[in-house]
Amino acid sequence: METITIESKVFQQLMAKLDRIERFVTDNAKKKTDPESLWLDKDTVCAYLKISKRTLQRYRSNGVIAYSLIGRKTYYSVASVKNLLKEKNIQRDKKSLNELARKGQIQQQ
Repeated sequence: METITIESKVFQQLMAKLDRIERFVTDNAKKKTDPESLWLDKDTVCAYLKISKRTLQRYRSNGVIAYSLIGRKTYYSVASVKNLLKEKNIQRDKKSLNELARKGQIQQQ
């Protein structure tokens, strides 16, 4: 095994650079979370769309809304909910879509 020795000052500068890189990566990862890629559970989607769980199940069965199964739980992307709104011509304001995305971010944490 080879040992490399560096001065304390150089080591501190190197560690400071690594800390800045880490902060940059974590800050940008938080900022670039695309709301379209967030996943929502059935309760959140039903509450937002103001539909029953059975109606949501029917949408899934008929291929109206895309979903993913993880374990025994069903999740829906914000993008698939937006597509459903567009296809069914359901009107929701921009504020409520942002609220839906925010709920998805809270679930991800």
